[in-house]
Amino acid sequence: MFSALLLLLGWLTVTRTAQFIAQQPEIDLDSTWDLDLAPSPNDTANLVFNSVHSLSMGWPNRRYRNGHTVVPGIIPAGTSLYHGRGDPMVPATPEWTAFDFELSTLYCGLFTTDDTGCWHLTLVVERPLNIVYFDGYSGLKLPGSGTLDSQDVLAWGRVMPDRYSDEPRRIKDLCKWGNNFGIDGFVSEVMICDFSAGLKVSSMLHINVPYHPTSPNYSSYSTRYPNIRAPDMELGRIDEYPGETRVQLHLHRLVSFYDFSLAPSLVRQRFGQNRLQHRILGIIPSEIENVKSRVEKELAPEKWMKLDQSFDWSSLFHNIVQRYASRLELIRFDLNSTDGSFESLSSTIRATFLQLRGILQPYDLLTARATIEHFSDDISWATAVYEACATAYPGSASTFTPTFTPSEKLMLSALRATNREICRTITKMWADGVNHRVETSLKISGINRPLKAIYDRWKQDVDALMLWLDWSIWLKCNPTCNTDEMCYLPMSPYLVPGADPTEDWISQARDPQPTCIPRHSR
Repeated sequence: MFSALLLLLGWLTVTRTAQFIAQQPEIDLDSTWDLDLAPSPNDTANLVFNSVHSLSMGWPNRRYRNGHTVVPGIIPAGTSLYHGRGDPMVPATPEWTAFDFELSTLYCGLFTTDDTGCWHLTLVVERPLNIVYFDGYSGLKLPGSGTLDSQDVLAWGRVMPDRYSDEPRRIKDLCKWGNNFGIDGFVSEVMICDFSAGLKVSSMLHINVPYHPTSPNYSSYSTRYPNIRAPDMELGRIDEYPGETRVQLHLHRLVSFYDFSLAPSLVRQRFGQNRLQHRILGIIPSEIENVKSRVEKELAPEKWMKLDQSFDWSSLFHNIVQRYASRLELIRFDLNSTDGSFESLSSTIRATFLQLRGILQPYDLLTARATIEHFSDDISWATAVYEACATAYPGSASTFTPTFTPSEKLMLSALRATNREICRTITKMWADGVNHRVETSLKISGINRPLKAIYDRWKQDVDALMLWLDWSIWLKCNPTCNTDEMCYLPMSPYLVPGADPTEDWISQARDPQPTCIPRHSR
């Protein structure tokens, strides 16, 4: 208990005006199983977990647009890429491409202002293309948004907010830097450095396009594409796991700006901020060198020769989400559905307890039993259940830890810490229910259980856990959209029906929220 107390004191929140709480990666959390000890406010395990699980998926990266993760990978041979332009020429300089023709034909209209149409180029990848992937949504180039911070760091060695729209220079300098490591392109958008290397032209078609956008003007962004909406691009195809499968990421080579060992100065920058506000802007120069050096080590020729991963990390992360997401969502729904009456509270608490018991069934040890005769708030007897749950997944990984790369050790730490906090919260709630015997009838004569207090504790615990986890699977349209509608997470420059056309792009840039829109194009 003494060591737990010291750890707790080390994590006490201090005033925002002058201090912040630093993550303590050297602390061995497995040495204490205090059910009241929550993660440090600046722990990045949940952020690393979310970043890794969201890689290659459209929905979470449109939500959290300021990327913090850089991952080497390949675009496999046989993949088709598409490019629209105003002349029948193969690009001779670095240029964008798209995985889907809907997107490339949409932007094809940028290069024509009359009815002469545009040229649509289809390319086929002849050999695996070495790429660097950036998470987030760099396609949104808004002033002050931070979507390009990680690219700026690699291209120019610092974040340059004033050059948010300098796409030609950015991709040129990225390709110049990447040429030292055999990089063929960069993916968030699909930017190809040399169209003559590893690609062949499949077709060059002169096509008609219904869209004729004007030149960029952010103050009137939402009026530039009056007829274009998400259905025209079939964005939903990559919104859910596993996301874009035509990019094969090497997660064992991942580099994260949420890695405390690489960029500790960003802890201070993030303190007290919502994740939507997180940026790399403000990182100190020495840490930029740390990150660039680490990325460059991961791009060394020998790293491309050994591509086998000891674990299917993507599945390991997704398994956690699969196991807990719907159950936590149901518990939150139940706790928000009570009308406050005795009967409603009784029913809700019992239903919630049964859900908690089901989740913890594999770890409900016979040796872990409450010994109290009367109702009590002492749940220390349940620490063994907490430990069994928290250490069960991914159980076999510790066997391979000595062979793990730094990236894999970071991911393993995020997995363990995330699973641990889930287990801590549900064990705490379950033990509370056991202590107050909520599974039995709550109308036993002479027994007055503190139902409202139990309810308040459970609701607070679940809300805090789900806020900390912040999984994109919970960001959805509610109520569910009709059959002829789709749930759409708005992104500039696309319209939201019913929104103020002059303000919509501003509000959606700040805090994008899902909405139902028609599936039929108009």
